[in-house]
Amino acid sequence: MDDLQLIDWQARALAAAGKRQDWDKIQQLDTDIAALLCSLHGREISEQKREALNKLQQVHQQVHQLVRQKRDELSKEMTQQRNQREGALSYAQFMDRELDEGRVVNE
Repeated sequence: MDDLQLIDWQARALAAAGKRQDWDKIQQLDTDIAALLCSLHGREISEQKREALNKLQQVHQQVHQLVRQKRDELSKEMTQQRNQREGALSYAQFMDRELDEGRVVNE
């Protein structure tokens, strides 16, 4: 597979992994893309290859925007769960004190 085919394949694979939200595959492709870019450093790049690299860059930006969005959503959910857990714990501690002090009759 020549560079042009590899770049095109990586763009398609990255888009597909993003669509499936396959975070492990995205990470692997990110590493592979970095290696490809390093191998191209200092080499002459044809216009066709430059266009393919631009397309790959666009896909990369779209997928990483999705990754950031999902990370933010997960962070928000985790914060909400932590707050709910802390509220439930506070309520349980309050009720324990109330029961210990005989303020609440347990029927």
